[in-house]
Amino acid sequence: LCLCLCLFLCLSSPELFRPPELHAVPSPEPHEGAPLTLRCQTEMYPWKSASRLLFSFLKDGRTLRDRDPRQELHLPEAREGDSGLYWCQATPEGSSVQKQSPRLEVRVLAPVSQPLLTLSPGPTGLAVGDVVQLFCVALKGSPPILYSFYLDGKMLGSPQAPRGRTASFSFTVMSARDAGSYFCQAQNNVSKETSEPKTFSLDGSSPGWLPGCVQACWPRWPSPRHFWAASDPGDSPVSNRSDFLSGRTA
Repeated sequence: LCLCLCLFLCLSSPELFRPPELHAVPSPEPHEGAPLTLRCQTEMYPWKSASRLLFSFLKDGRTLRDRDPRQELHLPEAREGDSGLYWCQATPEGSSVQKQSPRLEVRVLAPVSQPLLTLSPGPTGLAVGDVVQLFCVALKGSPPILYSFYLDGKMLGSPQAPRGRTASFSFTVMSARDAGSYFCQAQNNVSKETSEPKTFSLDGSSPGWLPGCVQACWPRWPSPRHFWAASDPGDSPVSNRSDFLSGRTA
């Protein structure tokens, strides 16, 4: 009698299968354009192994596939718009019992686009004492994005990670050494791109010292420079590029 009662309770119990778990293969952070597979994993308990499960996949509250025997949802080429919260549901065929997996965040990482470098004021007609601002913006790419500015191939200041998409570098023109070819670089965890160079020239011949001084008493001092984010003046330069890209910045 006890054995029959136990068997009856097991067969009538809604605990027919384990709660599902949703997994992203190969990773919940794929690169844009790479394939992504979402796998809803569960199994029936032994006493109901003959039953068939149906699976539903949802993203941000929207049903992508409803009550289908396939346990996987395949995205041939993941796009940045595929980022979001996913979960799956499992239901035995012909039953109202339904179990839902925990939510899984998928973040598709997009490469940075070629940044655009602009100068304010323009790259010509400048003189000693003028204040110049360089702006660098990458319109596409998954954050965080690291920006660097260069003059004739040499980095100016430190790499920076603004909260927005635009970084800025400002300096005061001190001598002809501030003229040359400027460019900026944008980098994230996926790719690195360099802007087209801008050539900055001074009007006429520029002295190697500040106005009002003679060469004997005032040498060619290096130009004072200040590196900041146009989107948020409170942002700090990043001192270690590898720490930044691995998410270890403060």
